[in-house]
Amino acid sequence: MKTTQDPEKDRPEELAILVHGTFAGADADSGENWWQSGSKEVVELQQCMPDNVRIASGKEVFHWSGDNGERARSKAAAQLLEHLRPLEESGQSYHLVGHSHGGSVIWNALKLKTLSGKPLKGLKSWTTVGTPFLHHSGRKPWHLRNLFGVFIGLALLRPAYNAACSLVTLVWNAVSGREVELIARPDSEVGYLAVLRAPFLTLGEWLGIAIERTSEGIHIGSFDPAGGQSELMYLFATREGLILLGLMLSLIYIFFHLAILCVRPVIASWRIHAEARLQRRAFERYGPSWLGLWSGDDEAINGLRATLDLSLSFIKRMAPSDRVFLTDNLALISRPYFWVLAPLFNRVLRPVVDSFVSGVLTRSAQGNDRPAAQVVAVLTVPVSEAREAPPLPSQLQKKILREADRHAGGVAPKLRQLLGSPSFTSGLEEFSAQLSGKELVHTSYFCHSEVLDLISFNVAWSATESENASLSEQTDHSLTEWFRDFKRSIAETDLQLTAPEEKDSLDRRVVTSPFRKAG
Repeated sequence: MKTTQDPEKDRPEELAILVHGTFAGADADSGENWWQSGSKEVVELQQCMPDNVRIASGKEVFHWSGDNGERARSKAAAQLLEHLRPLEESGQSYHLVGHSHGGSVIWNALKLKTLSGKPLKGLKSWTTVGTPFLHHSGRKPWHLRNLFGVFIGLALLRPAYNAACSLVTLVWNAVSGREVELIARPDSEVGYLAVLRAPFLTLGEWLGIAIERTSEGIHIGSFDPAGGQSELMYLFATREGLILLGLMLSLIYIFFHLAILCVRPVIASWRIHAEARLQRRAFERYGPSWLGLWSGDDEAINGLRATLDLSLSFIKRMAPSDRVFLTDNLALISRPYFWVLAPLFNRVLRPVVDSFVSGVLTRSAQGNDRPAAQVVAVLTVPVSEAREAPPLPSQLQKKILREADRHAGGVAPKLRQLLGSPSFTSGLEEFSAQLSGKELVHTSYFCHSEVLDLISFNVAWSATESENASLSEQTDHSLTEWFRDFKRSIAETDLQLTAPEEKDSLDRRVVTSPFRKAG
């Protein structure tokens, strides 16, 4: 439904940028995908927009990989901010519309901008369609495992640091002409470092490096300052010198790497803990301009929620087989192995392996490639403290589901063709090409004019009061009522998250909204 502009007002042009979701990427700016310029959905959405709002086309179209992973979505968020930078610099207003994890990309971008302390001044509204907001959790910052990880990490950094200092000193002496032997402190003076460096000393001896333990310390290498050969030539022109340099570099790298592996989960858990505060700050800033559209029948949202309680078993219990075949009687001799090994396998090894494999599959399905993070909730609202965003009006949800079911009825013949294809790979490609996306609720939102109207509501809501008033008079009453209720629920959530001294000003801003007033 086309919204109208006040002819007496010459408002500057605003841009609407569409952000696709997972597995929906394409290189071309134009095409048949819902977010590509010239597509049927873009043409229909443009007709719903206010006259001064234009949907991005050409180089204005935003692209990201569409890979299913938190790393890909975080990278795309930074790319989106870079894409918006010219608009921010020119002062042009814009709106963001994201489908599925395209909404997650937008939300990640808003969090990044909140973290920088420089808000997006040109952003007037942002709308997410069928977006599952993944909420992560990790260990508490001061958890015992974190403290132990920091302790071990620091302990491993010490030999790396000592070896680095020794290497720098050795090379500097060689370059400057101060030729001295490499002598390491004796085991009795270095404590636990003696245990950590012992394998490297043993490996050095095995590779042909002279190792001599004396009361003064451990003489490493056969370099003799009085031998007539410079230390620089010894290090870089002899086999023993090159092996010694390689061994010292390996020691530095290995212990530094192990230290990072110990500290990395600690840093990740601290970041996840701090991110909860960042989410609240971002929602305080950008929540009032948000609209979240979703259906209770959305397959992606419900599927991701199902992974939270996913429990799979891949390995059979170890138990003797029933004696059915003749050779089963010969297997009786192996029964003592079952008596000894079965309890350990079934109670210890099998649960550990099942848990590991199940965790890998679950994280893969969730696209959770964040270190030391676990998805604990799949919500329809960006902040976990907020109550769930209201779903689409029930009649609209039923309409979307009926249309998806109608198109899904044609999938069975295509599936039979796939199963009967001589080449499963080519048959799968042909099967995928024949799917229109209308078979699922998750990929058919933009096929419904009511959804497009709601997106345009949120775009127009950021404009002047007179424009909103004309919009509410011309559109479906049930949709405008639902939109008002949504904005009211978000305003109440925003007031709960905002500090007490900021609530009065925010409350006045929400009350002056024409949709609030009309309600």
